[in-house]
Amino acid sequence: MSADSNISSAEMLNKALAAAISSIELYNKPDFKYREEIFGILMTNAWELLLKAKTLHDHGDDFSCLVVVGKDGNPKSTRSGSPLTHELLYLAKQLASDKGSGFEPACLANLELLIEIRDTSVHFVNRDIHFSRRVQDVGTAALRNFITLATAWFGVDFSRYNFYLMPISFFHGFEALQPTSVSAYSEQMRQLLLYISEQEKAHQTEDIGGHQVTLCVKTEFSRSQSSDAIDIRITNNPAAPELQLKEEDVRKRWPFTYDELISRCRERYEGFKTDMKFLGFKKQMEADGDKYAKRRYLDPKTPKPPGKTFYSPEVFNYLDKQYPIKTLKKTA
Repeated sequence: MSADSNISSAEMLNKALAAAISSIELYNKPDFKYREEIFGILMTNAWELLLKAKTLHDHGDDFSCLVVVGKDGNPKSTRSGSPLTHELLYLAKQLASDKGSGFEPACLANLELLIEIRDTSVHFVNRDIHFSRRVQDVGTAALRNFITLATAWFGVDFSRYNFYLMPISFFHGFEALQPTSVSAYSEQMRQLLLYISEQEKAHQTEDIGGHQVTLCVKTEFSRSQSSDAIDIRITNNPAAPELQLKEEDVRKRWPFTYDELISRCRERYEGFKTDMKFLGFKKQMEADGDKYAKRRYLDPKTPKPPGKTFYSPEVFNYLDKQYPIKTLKKTA
């Protein structure tokens, strides 16, 4: 494969989705002996492919943006002679430094944990049941973050997949264990568990919106009342049942104020100006339903001024086609 490879961001995205789905399918098998290890390996691969797809998309599918360049200015190669591409953490840190990308610090911390789980799985034998518990916590957050960004960046419709991680189960061995001291574990497992705990504390928050470092899945059984339930789906049909969003749900989908949008555009695009050209694009986006922007009023039931407009990360998918994106500096 040469540096001018014709691999597209769409192809890379499809591979990312395939890797993520494979990780879930294998994890969810009833009696799979390499469950946590294979999930860590495949989900890390899915993330690297997703970030490469995003980077390719932002650079007009120019494959050279992924290639590592040496100090002599020439592309580096692997042992087989293929182009050496940037690894996952390099791409993640580049996106985390771009405030308009939607890639949050908690997502970067979660990826660092996922990579550590992957490396531990490849280089060590994991026999401790608490390893299973921590993989579930880190993996659930990794999958949720993956879905959030794949949807925001590429508009992926995950409703066509049975995209569930760690579904209903009647017994996880770790749920019956009593807490114990980390010092009782092997040195390798002790270091991993402490590392995960440190990252959790560093990004601790009560808000479960946005990206997460770890998430705990809890299963609760209750008597079904499905006979009284009403199915609700998102639709433009005015006769459909009304569904009200809480304020925190609105800000989660449309997180940027106008000033924040302008700030991110200046960081993201070459020569960006708030001129008539931009105002025209802004008007078009605000007219396109709620996909890009949401107008909020002091009294939502009585939409009268004053009001304030908030913007979705989707605006960058639109504006990326209108403005040149600042080129990432390539390093050795």
